[in-house]
Amino acid sequence: MGNFSLPLTQLIHENLSLVMNFCFARGPLVMLFGEKFKGEWKYLQKSLFEISEQRANKAALELAVYMRLLDDRDDLSGYLKKTSDSCFGRLIIDGKPDESLRMREVANKVIHASTLEWDVSKPDSPVLVCISLEKEKWLRAEVDVVALAAFCGGLMS
Repeated sequence: MGNFSLPLTQLIHENLSLVMNFCFARGPLVMLFGEKFKGEWKYLQKSLFEISEQRANKAALELAVYMRLLDDRDDLSGYLKKTSDSCFGRLIIDGKPDESLRMREVANKVIHASTLEWDVSKPDSPVLVCISLEKEKWLRAEVDVVALAAFCGGLMS
């Protein structure tokens, strides 16, 4: 396959940085906001929460696209199948047992999601929840952000 002209692993690392910073800053910001700001702070809330979530969503989508391109170019998913049993979360399908989410499926589910949501209720285990556009095929995918970071952090740029 041809050589893509963008520095894919560098772009993956940049977008991963945004995702991780969003996930791990969210809890402390919620606490800070609750403790220090009483009353209506509409524009501060927008600055701290809405804009950062929008940027994290954009970064997650770009990360997925770059991961997919890198996999197409270097067959990373084939390598992972041979060398490890890497699981990046779970895929929920109506009426069926949950399935393990593999690297390529992470990219596909993020790209094909109708909505991205963030579950940061467990501070050390954030989850990116991809809500399906096609409920008859799959309901949602829950991406383990830390497992994704471990994979992306192993890519050389």
